[in-house]
Amino acid sequence: MNDKYLYKHNPIVKRIFLSMLAPTILMNLTTAIGSVADTIIIGQYLDDLSLSVVTFATPIFMLINTFAALFAVGGCITMSIDAGKGDKKSANQAFSLSIELLSFIGILFFFAGTFFSNTITGWLGASGEVFGLVEQYSRIILIGGPAFVINIGLAFFVRNDGRPTLSMIGMFSSIIVDIILNFVFVGYLGYGVSGAAYSTVIGQIVSISIIATHFFSSVNTLKFYFTLNKNICRVIKNGVSSALNFVYQFLIILIMNHILVKLAPANGVIIYTVVFNLSTVSLSVFEGISQTIQPMISTYFGEKSFKNIKATLRLAFITILVICGSVTLLLEIFPQLVPIIFGIDDSVLIQESAVAVRIFATSMIIMTINVVIGYYLQSTEKTTLSTILVSLRSFVFLLSSTIILGLIFGINGIWTSYTIAEVSAFIFIVSFLSAKKAKNSIKTDENGIYCLTFNCSEDKLEDFISYAESFIKKNNFCTEVCDNVSHYLSMLKEFSVIKNSKFIEIEINNIDNKIIIRDNLKRTTISEDAPVLGWNRLCIKQGE
Repeated sequence: MNDKYLYKHNPIVKRIFLSMLAPTILMNLTTAIGSVADTIIIGQYLDDLSLSVVTFATPIFMLINTFAALFAVGGCITMSIDAGKGDKKSANQAFSLSIELLSFIGILFFFAGTFFSNTITGWLGASGEVFGLVEQYSRIILIGGPAFVINIGLAFFVRNDGRPTLSMIGMFSSIIVDIILNFVFVGYLGYGVSGAAYSTVIGQIVSISIIATHFFSSVNTLKFYFTLNKNICRVIKNGVSSALNFVYQFLIILIMNHILVKLAPANGVIIYTVVFNLSTVSLSVFEGISQTIQPMISTYFGEKSFKNIKATLRLAFITILVICGSVTLLLEIFPQLVPIIFGIDDSVLIQESAVAVRIFATSMIIMTINVVIGYYLQSTEKTTLSTILVSLRSFVFLLSSTIILGLIFGINGIWTSYTIAEVSAFIFIVSFLSAKKAKNSIKTDENGIYCLTFNCSEDKLEDFISYAESFIKKNNFCTEVCDNVSHYLSMLKEFSVIKNSKFIEIEINNIDNKIIIRDNLKRTTISEDAPVLGWNRLCIKQGE
């Protein structure tokens, strides 16, 4: 029998990865840019006292991001795995539950801002003249809390439903609106720090309005309905390691500031600000690579498509070498550009910061590899291992190596600690996985799984349908399944005329008695009764 359609490579995996990569990285970058937009504009129009307001309010933003990551990432992983299993109802339950949890947290922020803004301002450490300014800014941000958490949640879920570009446009629009309204409210109307807060909240609302258009599109597979079930614990477990990242980041900032004041009271904190800003922007790019694989890994894990998991990881690691390698090389050659970009003009500080940048840059590749491994573990519901990895690399190893190397080598030892922490965490997790391979690795039986791939630019769909029917029958699937596969493939014919890099893939899974049809065609839902699960996927199970 002609075997030209048999699985040889992963064209759809590659194209999904590439279609997700740039929007996800840009979505993360806009978040990083947005965090400094208020600071820059307040610094241009208001006094130094007003400039410190955003710094005081930073814990509020970190708290919002922590809860948003907990429920949004946890819900997305749960939804994608269930969708991969072909359980559309459970997938939408996970989505609905996460939105409910995010809404509940948002309401808590709203009430905190409405009734307890003075108390919270005191907790933030504000006093004297700055107290009133911090209270104004924080109250508005807290009252707008529902917009922040819902915006992040929708961006993640819509991205996981196959619309990463729409999520990126929404998040990017929020930054543009924020910047424009900052100029209007702060610069022109003179609303002060309140104007900066209002512009940020309005930007979030605009983003929600844009991203929410997905729910009215023909390709939407997300449906909301009120539900409370045992998946609450599962959602929290799946999101906890992402939430811990923000917790550890906040703790490390506090601890680092105290250490640096002792080691280099004059320039230490300034140089750390440069390194921290560099790490924030860099991590937004590197996290983008890692977040690209999350919906893919979770979906393929639910499908038990282990070859596609391997292909996705391979693409991620190749991307790491290209992007992170290029960034590392650039920073090693031109490290002085970083402090200059962040506004440092003192020649001594530029040189000292350049040394710090060079040392920190050595951690970037291994850091991103660790982040990808962490997302892989998290996306396959290995929550304990992913939490251990995050805790080790982001807190335990980083803090201990900072203290030890700082005492031995001074301030340069602190920058070296990032590389030491990442290498130590990598060695630990790889050694642990190797030692527990039989217990912890995914057990795969790929002998009963076959993939047929149709290339729209080279083959005739009728020939592919005929071959698929014959192949499926040889694998003991019933006539009804064969007819359904042929029916759905025939319905894709009108969309397959756009031939550039378009593919249709059939995965025959004899182990779970199911067939998955995937494509990367630009199409709408092909039929109301089609078991569509997002990402142009259909799942047909024997006996259903």
